[in-house]
Amino acid sequence: MIKFFRKIRRNLLSEGKTGKYLKYAIGEIILVVIGILIALQINNWNENRKNEEQGIIQKKALKIELENDLETLTSDLAYVQKDLKINKSFAERLSSKTSNLDTLVKIVRYEYVAPYSSLNELNKTTFNSLESTNKLGLLGEELTKNVQNYYNTRDDGIEVLSGNRELYFSLCEPMILKYPINWSSIRGHLQDIYWEKINKRTLYGGFNGLLTMRIFILEVRKRVVENLITKTNHLLKEL
Repeated sequence: MIKFFRKIRRNLLSEGKTGKYLKYAIGEIILVVIGILIALQINNWNENRKNEEQGIIQKKALKIELENDLETLTSDLAYVQKDLKINKSFAERLSSKTSNLDTLVKIVRYEYVAPYSSLNELNKTTFNSLESTNKLGLLGEELTKNVQNYYNTRDDGIEVLSGNRELYFSLCEPMILKYPINWSSIRGHLQDIYWEKINKRTLYGGFNGLLTMRIFILEVRKRVVENLITKTNHLLKEL
C-alpha cells in the first residue's frame, strides 16, 4: 500500500502536476490522521472493555467477601443478644426487692462470665487492593462512592467497639485480681475461705460498675452491628 502511494506521488511530480500533488499530499495526510484516530478509538474501546471486565471481576470479589462478612456480623449479633439477655437478667435479679448481698456473691462467684469476645475480623482484601492501586474507579463512579462510605462507616464502628472493649477490660482486670470467680484456677476449700472474708459492700460497688459498663457496651455493639448488617445488605444489592 505504501509503495502504491509513493508511485502516485512520483507520477504526479514527473508530470509536473504540482497542484494535484499538493491536493493528493493533503488527502494522504488526512487519511493518515483518520487512520490514527480510528486506531486510538479502537484502543480506547479495548481499554474500556478490559476495564469493564475487570470491574465485573472486582465486583464479584467484593460480593463474596461481603457475603462472608454478613455471616460474621449475623453470628456476632446473635452472640451480643444472648450476652445482653444474660447480663440484663443479673441486673434485674440484683435490683429485685428480694435480693441481698448473698445474691450478689452467688452471681459474681458462680454465674458471671467475665471474658468478652471481640467481633471476628472482617475482610477488606479486595477494597484495600483497589484503593492501594487507585483502581476503585473500575466499579463506576456511584458505586465507588458507596463502597468507600461503607468501609469508612464500618471502620469507624469497629474502632468504637474496640475502644469499648478495652474500657471494659480496664474495669474487669481489678475485679478478677481481687475476687476469684467461676473460672478461676484455684478452687475448693481455699477459695471458700477467701469468699467468707470478702467485703461484700466493696464487691457491690465494683461489680455494679462492671455490669453497668458491660450492658452499655453490649447495647452499643448491638446498634453498630445491626447498622452494619443493614448497610452490608444494601451494598450487596448494588453489586
